[in-house]
Amino acid sequence: MAIKKLPSTGDAPRATGVPDSLTSGGDVDSAGFPWEGRTFQHHETAFADDNGEAPEELRSAVASVRAAAQAFREAAPGAQSGALATLAEAHAGITRALSTSRLLVPLLAEAGDTGVTSEGRTVEKSQELSIVTVAGPDGRKVMLAFSSTDAMRRWNPEARPIPVPGPQLALAAAQEETDLIVIDAGSPEIECGVRRPALRALALGEPAVPAWADDTVRSACAAALGGEERVEAIALLPGDAEGRLLAPELEVHIMLAPGLDRAALGELLSSLQQRLAENAHVAERVDSMRMVPHAAPTSD
Repeated sequence: MAIKKLPSTGDAPRATGVPDSLTSGGDVDSAGFPWEGRTFQHHETAFADDNGEAPEELRSAVASVRAAAQAFREAAPGAQSGALATLAEAHAGITRALSTSRLLVPLLAEAGDTGVTSEGRTVEKSQELSIVTVAGPDGRKVMLAFSSTDAMRRWNPEARPIPVPGPQLALAAAQEETDLIVIDAGSPEIECGVRRPALRALALGEPAVPAWADDTVRSACAAALGGEERVEAIALLPGDAEGRLLAPELEVHIMLAPGLDRAALGELLSSLQQRLAENAHVAERVDSMRMVPHAAPTSD
């Protein structure tokens, strides 16, 4: 677990509004996103009536993703296309919900300056409030946020909540070079993740499309793998249907011509992986992926 220090705050967290590192000083912010068209309200007015409960739209969006993921897993082969479209729309609904939702960033207090009393005891004169990041399954840095005070308390009862709008959280993650956010860690029934392409869409107020439903990604994969005669077909499928960051975002299923031995298969997959990694559209629009080879059936 990594901790990023904020300025010394004494015993109580201060209302931060927009973090200093994200305030406008030019045409773009420190993450490279344009400021035009973006405004933020101060916490004290924006969340004056907040009761600490999870935003209903976000709860509903997460439930829709879970239901659509289950339906996709259970879909008959002929019904997978429709189930996949429903799942893609459900994932896009998460980003839409986050764009209007209040989230809670957890801060943990650590001892700052210390002093010595007249009795010789060491005491804390101030505390530092720290933003927490953790390592994800693939080793990347993950920022945490929570939809409710109850969910944050389940994760760590000592954490102090700072409310922020969803788009502001995405901007902060980009500025901190964090590609991933997990919402409601420690609450498996409502936990969800936000990956780098969706974070960018959230920060810019744009629609989010999962990589496996993105026509640009599909065309880029076809172009990158085109011309390889040993590849007979490809299909893009979700690797992390529930969106919990437990697996790569995208699975590229590759139907291969029969007759490849182990060495030839390994060499081919390595070459195909390199081609995909070098494609600009794939690099920009895909958070993570894995290749799933299949042997084409042989004709009798």
